[in-house]
Amino acid sequence: MPTTDVAVVGGGIVGTCAAIELQRRGRAVTIVERNEPGAGTAAGSAGYLAYDDIFPIPSPAIVAGLPRMLFDRNGPLVVQTTYLPHLAGWGLRFIAAARPSVIRRSIAALAPMNRLASKAHEDLAARAGAQRYLVRESVFHVFRTEASLETASKLIPTLEREGFDVTVMDRDTLQALEPAIRNGVAGAISFPNSHRCTSPGRYGAALAEYFRGQGGSVIRGNAQALEAFGGGWIVRADGEELLAPRVVVATGAWSRALLAPLGYTVPLESARGYNLMLAEPGVAPSRTLLFEEDHFCATPMEEGLRLAGTVEFAGLEAPPNFYRSDMLYDIARGYLPDLQRDPATRWMGHRPSLPDSLPVIGELPQHPGIIAAFGHERRGLMQSAVTAQCVADLVERKPPPIDLAPFRIDRF
Repeated sequence: MPTTDVAVVGGGIVGTCAAIELQRRGRAVTIVERNEPGAGTAAGSAGYLAYDDIFPIPSPAIVAGLPRMLFDRNGPLVVQTTYLPHLAGWGLRFIAAARPSVIRRSIAALAPMNRLASKAHEDLAARAGAQRYLVRESVFHVFRTEASLETASKLIPTLEREGFDVTVMDRDTLQALEPAIRNGVAGAISFPNSHRCTSPGRYGAALAEYFRGQGGSVIRGNAQALEAFGGGWIVRADGEELLAPRVVVATGAWSRALLAPLGYTVPLESARGYNLMLAEPGVAPSRTLLFEEDHFCATPMEEGLRLAGTVEFAGLEAPPNFYRSDMLYDIARGYLPDLQRDPATRWMGHRPSLPDSLPVIGELPQHPGIIAAFGHERRGLMQSAVTAQCVADLVERKPPPIDLAPFRIDRF
């Protein structure tokens, strides 16, 4: 049976970053991944490394709007009718997480992590020779109405208190900087110290290539079980077996099934995300534009202009509903009237979503040697490099750079 110092189960962006960081610290690392290692679900993300994204999704306003949103075919969040019974427990926890006291705790947990994420990615990209995929820029959160802009501006004191720079701009300033926005908008909030990933898929592939180039091993297979053996753990994957004293579980939305036989009941769901990549969009925003009322991003990338957003709950097995991709074009033209659709490609991926918007990061309390790192949802790309540092510290029995107590698996 082959052995390794650390088995990283899951070769998406979080697992790949963790493998590289462990490798940097002198560990022999093997990634177990059913597909080619690299970006995974993050390959289809909006490419916006939103360090300012310190607010959890559950809030009183979101909860109040759920009945309307859930059944709006064109809304930012939908639930497949047949999947509603499966989502009941998750939904109740989501509503509970919208309490003001829980929101404050979530912000206090996310802000320190996000403050470290920028340098962590810059260091990682430099080490892997992948700097071309990270562009530091100001990202504009665009608002159609004065009321929405005013409401969002109320969050600025919290952002500034947590160390994030924010600038409010009026309509004329916004349209002077981004003339492709020609239809009525009220203004924008700018976050000047953000990063745009110019190709999340290629960035992940470059990281995976670097990992292999440094001597990292990859087993291509779907991990089905973790079994204790001789003070370590056997990873079983499609007939392959791997023995390691330390295992990192970074299998995203599939982590719940892998950990269930060990006795962990995690309220993890797939928040299915969609994008539409326009190879010849006809308009060229100079940066990521996030359109707040319609909950989608337009991000210029090496492959074209990516429209990304929306959330759909339908589980891991339901086929893609690519209407969710196609509708992004119609919505985007409401802001960018010269936008051209064809040629275009559609994508769907499974964001691992927990009801309180916090990931699970930490050693499993009843199974020493297994470290969880999943559930980052929309923040997976952004938080991957700093999560990798936390994972490596846990493997080395060192204090991690942030307090991981809020991210414990047994908080549910």
